[in-house]
Amino acid sequence: MTSKLEHYTGRPIAQAVVTDLCETYGIKYQIYVNRSDISGGSTVGSISSAQLVMRTMDVGLPLLAMHSARELMGTYDQMELNRLLTVFLGEA
Repeated sequence: MTSKLEHYTGRPIAQAVVTDLCETYGIKYQIYVNRSDISGGSTVGSISSAQLVMRTMDVGLPLLAMHSARELMGTYDQMELNRLLTVFLGEA
C-alpha cells in the first residue's frame, strides 16, 4: 500500500512555494484535503512526478464530472489560476 504522499503530486516545500506566491500577490487559493477514511488521488501527476528530478505540485481547477458531478469551477477560479501561473512563470 502506498502512502498518502505518493497519491498526489506535491510535497510540503512545493506547497509552501505556491502558498507564499498566493499570499504575497493576493491570489485566492484553497487547499483541498480528502477525508482520512477515503482514498483519493493516484492521478497522472503522481505517476509523471515520479520520473522527474524537479519539485512538482498538483495545481488545478475542478471541472464538471472530473471527479464528481458536484465539482465545479467558477470564472474567477480560472482568473486566479492565470494570475498564479503568470507570477510563477515570472511574467508579472
